[in-house]
Amino acid sequence: MSPMNTSLTAALLAALCATGVQAEVRLTLPDEVRLLSAGQGHQEGALLVLPDGMNQLLVQYDGVEESRSSGESDRHFRSSPQVLRFEAAGTALSFGALPHGSVQKEAFARQPDFTLQSGLGKGVPLMQDAMVVNGLQIGVDWGSKLAEYNRSGGKAALVESLGTTPKQGAEASPAGTLEGELQRLFRSADPALQRRFIGWAANQL
Repeated sequence: MSPMNTSLTAALLAALCATGVQAEVRLTLPDEVRLLSAGQGHQEGALLVLPDGMNQLLVQYDGVEESRSSGESDRHFRSSPQVLRFEAAGTALSFGALPHGSVQKEAFARQPDFTLQSGLGKGVPLMQDAMVVNGLQIGVDWGSKLAEYNRSGGKAALVESLGTTPKQGAEASPAGTLEGELQRLFRSADPALQRRFIGWAANQL
């Protein structure tokens, strides 16, 4: 390997190591909130781990009214998919209070209004937009749907600050895979480091 490639590799490793120790955002997912796409994050049980900075999620409200007899099915009050965009760093977040009772759950499903708050109860600015999806929502590739939404420029779209190209790809690879981790690190790097990495990688092919 040439000296230039060696120095680039060292710089990349140093930057990636620095990225790996950055603080993270941890969002608690309540039972009533169904995660459709984690954006740049990954799910760990009831927690969604996200990188610092601007993030975008695709969620759906699914309020359940349990049946009072064994012969009846539970009632589900489901909203349309909702795109959420917010900015946070090094903190634990949770969703604000969700409705109780069938009347309130049904009303919330028709017009969902999510809120986020920090561990200290402080509200987090949140941009929310409904995603229009026609037809059955079975087997939908929600990552691709979110990428399409970003390309369309919806009000909660996640875009580069100097253009209209979506900041994230169609969807991150499954959590825990090497490819998924590399994609997460690449997206969290600054543009200069991304360009240097692309140049280095091209020379390895």
